[in-house]
Amino acid sequence: MPAKIGDAVLVEWEDSYGCSSTWQDIPEEGEPHALRCKSLGWITGQSGKCLVIVPHLAQNGDVNIKQGCGDMTIPAAAILRITRIPLRKGS
Repeated sequence: MPAKIGDAVLVEWEDSYGCSSTWQDIPEEGEPHALRCKSLGWITGQSGKCLVIVPHLAQNGDVNIKQGCGDMTIPAAAILRITRIPLRKGS
């Protein structure tokens, strides 16, 4: 079953890195590679182009206001794997 909005997930994805702020020698050896990342959170949005996860959620039980902090939008093309995280009922 694919992950959907509200699911807790671990997302493994690739990103660029570097962007040095000073002049540096360019190495002639070695093979370039992307940075492998892992992000953990709840899916709050998704489309064919991206996935949004949020690691911190809060809800005020009296007025049912939902809030999130730390949202991460990950391009679908960068996603290597999505693993649903099973939570106990009431979590």
